[in-house]
Amino acid sequence: MNTLMLRMVSALMPFLERTGVDTYQLYQILRIKLMMDDRRPSVMFAGRRKENATGKTSNPWLVSIGTVVMGILTGFVLIAFKGPLIAQTVYFSMFMVLMAMTLIADFTSVLLDVRDQYILLPRPVDDRTLTISRILHISVYVFRLALLQGLGGLVIIGFMDGLPAVPLFLIQLVLITFLSILLVNVVYLVMMHTVSPEKFKDIISYFQIVFSVVIFGCYYLLPRVIDFTSLVQIDLTQKVWAYFLPPVWIASLNEVLIHPSRATLLTSLLAILGITVPVAGLWLVAKVLAPGFNKRLAIAATSDGNASAPSVPTPTGNTQTKPSLVNKLANWLAPDPVENAGFRITSKLAARIREFKIKVYPALAYVPIYFLYFGLNGKGSMDERFDKIQSGSSYIFLVYLSTFVLSSILQNISYSEKFKPAWVYYALPVTQPGKILSGMYKAVVTLYYLPYCFIIGLVGVVIWGPKVINDIILASVIGMIYGLLMALFMVKGLPFSKPVLLKQSGGRVVSSLLITGLIGAVGFGHYLLSRWETVIWILIIPAVAVYWLMLYYYKRQGWDSIELEEF
Repeated sequence: MNTLMLRMVSALMPFLERTGVDTYQLYQILRIKLMMDDRRPSVMFAGRRKENATGKTSNPWLVSIGTVVMGILTGFVLIAFKGPLIAQTVYFSMFMVLMAMTLIADFTSVLLDVRDQYILLPRPVDDRTLTISRILHISVYVFRLALLQGLGGLVIIGFMDGLPAVPLFLIQLVLITFLSILLVNVVYLVMMHTVSPEKFKDIISYFQIVFSVVIFGCYYLLPRVIDFTSLVQIDLTQKVWAYFLPPVWIASLNEVLIHPSRATLLTSLLAILGITVPVAGLWLVAKVLAPGFNKRLAIAATSDGNASAPSVPTPTGNTQTKPSLVNKLANWLAPDPVENAGFRITSKLAARIREFKIKVYPALAYVPIYFLYFGLNGKGSMDERFDKIQSGSSYIFLVYLSTFVLSSILQNISYSEKFKPAWVYYALPVTQPGKILSGMYKAVVTLYYLPYCFIIGLVGVVIWGPKVINDIILASVIGMIYGLLMALFMVKGLPFSKPVLLKQSGGRVVSSLLITGLIGAVGFGHYLLSRWETVIWILIIPAVAVYWLMLYYYKRQGWDSIELEEF
């Protein structure tokens, strides 16, 4: 497979040589990179290993079969839509989104990897050659995925438009994949030219978060709010905005070459764009954006994002650190020194570690998406379904659903790719690590869960009225009890002290399901009692008492309940 891919890349060598790329160096670098990837035990790149305690790795054939099945399901879009351009435009839009998600989720670390510079920088390899080698390295793996994903559409288009459409469709897959790669890389390279290295890494992280939320929301909500029957016969040639969409350019190739009778001058121009824009994009990357890439990459890799707290002058002329709101909350909620340290460590690292934010922050948006997905399920117009939500007691379900945020945080709070500095936990004379865990849990609840419940409460008061206040308070307290149960049975490590790979070894699924089922039963009981306002107010008192009692015993945990790591 690598030999075939290298031969395909060789076809671009004459063009790349004109842009200033050393094609001999490019070929050798790419060949070595592919050889190294084949020698790794894992299939994908950094952080994608899924090894369990027995050392077994995930089967690449199962992943390939799953990708082919997904491609077949996506290919049915080609049958559903009948209007000119619309079928292939929708298909290639979905295809392009999948490729972009793959690039952002799996290959950002490859583009921003600086380890190969230790070998290549002392050699006479220029920025253009190294940058293009990174992009082509990524392209090889994305093209493999694209071929598997497009296999279903390839078969369907052969039955619909005949065998001559099959090689053209294969070319269209290559073009849309290359466009996806170029768009993501152009955005990355432009940002590296315009923003500081630290801000660049922050933007990439938040872009990953927003993109995953948008895709998740579109997948769940669009079928609920859009009538797709009105889109089946839409004519994109009459829509000016469609002329600026790359999938329309690629779909126009089919109109011009397979259905020339319905092709127009406009579709011919769009088809030309579909061929020329990928080539022009490669020239833009190699000639304009690539110079200086390695220098900026090295700066971005060495910046750690440790910004010092603002300082204020003292009367003696010295400076001292201004106490932040987090430190004030830590001093108030965790007066014990060890617990206070656990609170501060958790809050600072959670705000600093990008991998943690990428995994946790999307859950903040998943809750309202899930709520709308279940709430809008039913018959009737959109206004009628919204009126049904407002007239019912579904706000209780919304608050209990917010425990998903707490669960997501607790499942990731013990893991970090840079876990080795956690040796300090075990070097200090701490006799009760439960105090560190208690500070950690208080930080999670204070900085994430309670503010989130407060926002949900404000929305609930606006939509359902002040009558929901007691229900929101009770559900929030029960949610904190749920979090403590999860922490007791699921969190067996100190904050950010365990390697990420161990997370896959699991083994506590049954406990998690039992805890979730218990809280679900309590939530259903709350729903049945919600008609009696006084009862709900009274139940808040024992719920708070249970929470503080559980927190007291959680704080008393010893080292025997902590999973220790070797450093």
